[in-house]
Amino acid sequence: MRAFAVEEFGAEGSVRELPDPTPADGQVRVRVEAASVNPADLAVLRGAYKDFAEHHFPLVPGFDLAGAVESVGPGVSELAAGDAVFGQHGKPGMGQGTMAEYAIAAVGTIARRPVEIDAPFGTALSLAGLSALELVDGIQPQPGDVVVLLGATGGIGSIATQLVATAGATVVAVTRAVNHAYARELGAAETIDYEADDVVEAVRATYPEGVAAVLDMVGDKETVGRLAELVRSGGHVMSMLGAADTDALAARGLIGVNVRTQASTEKLDRLAAAVAAGRLRRPQIATFPLADAGRALAEIAGRHVRGKLVVEP
Repeated sequence: MRAFAVEEFGAEGSVRELPDPTPADGQVRVRVEAASVNPADLAVLRGAYKDFAEHHFPLVPGFDLAGAVESVGPGVSELAAGDAVFGQHGKPGMGQGTMAEYAIAAVGTIARRPVEIDAPFGTALSLAGLSALELVDGIQPQPGDVVVLLGATGGIGSIATQLVATAGATVVAVTRAVNHAYARELGAAETIDYEADDVVEAVRATYPEGVAAVLDMVGDKETVGRLAELVRSGGHVMSMLGAADTDALAARGLIGVNVRTQASTEKLDRLAAAVAAGRLRRPQIATFPLADAGRALAEIAGRHVRGKLVVEP
């Protein structure tokens, strides 16, 4: 099979031929139609997890995918060859990823993909979507709540903005001015340009009685900490990048959580149901051929991606 891979940490990747993988117990082999590009892929390629997980070289990046089941391993009855699926590969090691023509996935971390979800949308839902779902589950937004989203138009933010808005809460989207129209399309009621405004003072001026929650997809601890001062007692500060000081927040009567995304078929089914019900629509997605996977990774390293970047093997 063709796959994008690197020979060592920090090396420039390229497309090469690798053996087709074989599914083991509880696994399926998926013919990959789309694999999204995430900041976590950069961390893997740079060796950030080398002391915590087994790595396989040549190292193929990619955690999530959408495609069709090509073959099933022993003991698999939930899925069959030809089934359209989306989700994460669910394997503990690093390097046997999804930026390839074929990938192995555990049946517990993928789900059937309905016809209304195309492959690029499916892979966007598989990591970014699950992360957004866990953020929103954590705060349980209610009509009338004000929720501030840092990074509201990135991969996770493009989905979290929709989920919070369709719950009836007021979304305050913090993003560059060039993305303000897109944020409003997703359901944001207010937008703040972090490049031109003091985000905390802008929120304070508009919502002097405070806000219900802060969702962080950026990782700026200083801004998250200052915004937390505006969260009302009993409210939430949720971060995807470890920026929530949970002990300090608890001392002030706030709930702080640094989210670690966990994939499951049940959660993927919930996202698919949200799409079917019209509560969640396809975010902006830019696609790259497998040969340009390196360019997609370089673009996401710039930290200014709107929506999702997807590789199509």
